[in-house]
Amino acid sequence: MRAEYDAVVIGSGFGGSVAACRLSQAGLSVALFERGRRYDGPNAFPRNFRDVGDGWLWAHRQGLFDVKEISEMTVVQSAAYGGGSQIYANVHLRMPTDAFGRSWPRTINREALDPYYDLVAYMLDIKPITAEDSRRIPPKTWLMRDVAGHLDRAAQFCYPDLAINFGDTTHLTPNKFGVPQRGCNHCGECDIGCNQRAKNTLDMNYLPIAESSQRVDVSTRCEVVKIERAGKQYRVHVRDHAQEQTRTVVSDAVFVCGGAINSTELLLRCRDDYGTLPLLSPALGQHYSGNGDYLAFAFDTDPSRPFTPSQGPTITTAMVYDGAEVGERQWFIFQEGGYPRQIAGLLQLLNPQRYKLNFEQIGLLKGELSADLRQRARSASGEEAPEGVNSAVFLAMGRDRANGRIRLLPGTQALQICWDTASNMGLYSAQERFSNDVATALKGVLGYNPFWKLLRQPVSVHNLGGCVMAEDASQGVVDEHGEVFSYPNLFVMDGACLPAATGVNPSHTIAAVAERNIERYIRRRLKQPSWQAPERARATPIVDPLSKIRIPRKGTRPPDTDTIGLTFSETMRGFLSQGFLPAEDFAGAAAQGQQQDTRLEFELTISFPDFRAFKADRAHAGTAVGKVFAAGITPPGGASVTSGVFNLFIPTESVFTRRMLYALPFYGADGKPYLLDGFKDVRDHGSFDVWEATSTLYTVIRAGHERTDPICATGIMHILKRDFAHQMTTIRTIGTGSVRERAEALAEFGELFLGTLVDVFVRPRLE
Repeated sequence: MRAEYDAVVIGSGFGGSVAACRLSQAGLSVALFERGRRYDGPNAFPRNFRDVGDGWLWAHRQGLFDVKEISEMTVVQSAAYGGGSQIYANVHLRMPTDAFGRSWPRTINREALDPYYDLVAYMLDIKPITAEDSRRIPPKTWLMRDVAGHLDRAAQFCYPDLAINFGDTTHLTPNKFGVPQRGCNHCGECDIGCNQRAKNTLDMNYLPIAESSQRVDVSTRCEVVKIERAGKQYRVHVRDHAQEQTRTVVSDAVFVCGGAINSTELLLRCRDDYGTLPLLSPALGQHYSGNGDYLAFAFDTDPSRPFTPSQGPTITTAMVYDGAEVGERQWFIFQEGGYPRQIAGLLQLLNPQRYKLNFEQIGLLKGELSADLRQRARSASGEEAPEGVNSAVFLAMGRDRANGRIRLLPGTQALQICWDTASNMGLYSAQERFSNDVATALKGVLGYNPFWKLLRQPVSVHNLGGCVMAEDASQGVVDEHGEVFSYPNLFVMDGACLPAATGVNPSHTIAAVAERNIERYIRRRLKQPSWQAPERARATPIVDPLSKIRIPRKGTRPPDTDTIGLTFSETMRGFLSQGFLPAEDFAGAAAQGQQQDTRLEFELTISFPDFRAFKADRAHAGTAVGKVFAAGITPPGGASVTSGVFNLFIPTESVFTRRMLYALPFYGADGKPYLLDGFKDVRDHGSFDVWEATSTLYTVIRAGHERTDPICATGIMHILKRDFAHQMTTIRTIGTGSVRERAEALAEFGELFLGTLVDVFVRPRLE
């Protein structure tokens, strides 16, 4: 490792591998830093399914998967040489022409990117599953084709291109870049690292070209933690996890390609924490997108036609949905999935007909749910459950609003993702109902991602945005070529620079944009306006499978599954005192708070996205989003509630008593986590006080996001009558039901509410 290079590339995924390869072909010296490990040769990837600490998790000695539960989004990303290509499902699809909307710079569209898509297709040798001998095509592929026909969606069905070697499965044979590979043996292990070496991952093409040039020094298990200016150059600070030391290199140009979350966090820390890049755009962290990812499952499918998810590549088919949902267009692609047979028992934990998982546990919070899942997973890990052959995984990706934000919390500088699930519910609802249609067509039952089921918190494996391309610094972080505004020769060339959801698997677009932008940089650097990648001459145009999709003039028909939900707003106001004792003296704390004018307020939107499930659930659980203001704890403008939970009329030991529970996690002005933990004591206190019982919230503020965390403040909140009058006007239905069904749902909610009050306040007086 030298002290100075022409270029530093941070990350070896679809942006970093392209950058390193082309820079080396241009004759430039490159330092490539990858925080993950190399996985060279057969059987290099972890396979101890009973111990997640044995090579699986980044949190345990820099393992393969980096899973982060970051406030309002669960993030799954890779840490490996080759980046996300080591754990993705090999799918390469182009963004449809109409996806390049106003969010994208005007010079970047489908026509401009097509030559670079073709180049990536050549480098990764992509082809659909149908390129195989038809006798080897897995059962799930034919099943999904038949499902599309059954649902009258055959015109929107296709076989996506896959970056897989379908050749000889038994012998290592050099590919066109001289790297030994075997053919796919249909083991279903694509997304946990291919020990067969059949995936055309980036260490089979781009990266070997870069290393063979002798101009690229690769350092794995090395994480870039800071970038700073050094005159006209940049000084890059690297944490070497293997040697447990920090070192620096100087470079003329830096290419940040660590993935959307990591690249954005690195630049945020350089601007807001270290102050080394203070001129970075105020748009840094904005326009985050989870790419509309939606994960679901089907269990107990038709035993006469086993789905057999562990046979074949992970994904082989796709269906496009392009329709109107409550007057708004929603576009997504739906793909079947697979998984290794060794985790079949683990996934059966999500089978609603076999395990309940504590979904009905009262007021279950995110941390409690995670702990429950981990405990149950220990006993199921590595189990090859026979019912696994009749199970399926579904992954949908869509055009979400890209209206999230990645930021560092003040005080603690902890990373936070703010994601507006509510404004994206039209997309998520359509995906959920479509998934149920497919599960039903397979004669199975739908299973949910538990974080979505309980908390309406998505999981994203395709994080995008945060350092988006734009035409000026007020709208984005980098220009149309990926160069950071105000910092010449500093680039972002990964998913972080994409300004909106791709709606499809994004790796193909990330690589194509990187090919385009690195070409422009090299031409400028070498003063050779006609320079292009050597492989451009061998790349031929290909027909993207989505171009054959046919969408009816009025859009695809809506899902057969219908869902009706309810939502309403609630405002409560009161007072709190910090450190008041005894903690159970709510009235005393509130009185002291009123004297000190230490206010406590919230404005919430409470939702029951599936009213039928809400009624059947004894926990009567809903989600709560909004803002909390707690004097001396939150910022002056309040704090956003993240993954809040509301429970209506919970039974107690007394048949004539109910409780309403509120669990509202938020972050304080000091950047630390807090929880508003409150209850309404709904019972007759002797004076038929229905209003008082249903409008008084006894509240504690806990220093942390769990109910076991210490109490730091107590108080009482009330619904004022003027706020209640407004609350009544906000009750409405959500979903796709008919006018009659919506009216019935409202009536049923009223019956539930009033019926419970009769049980609590009237029946005791009749006995």
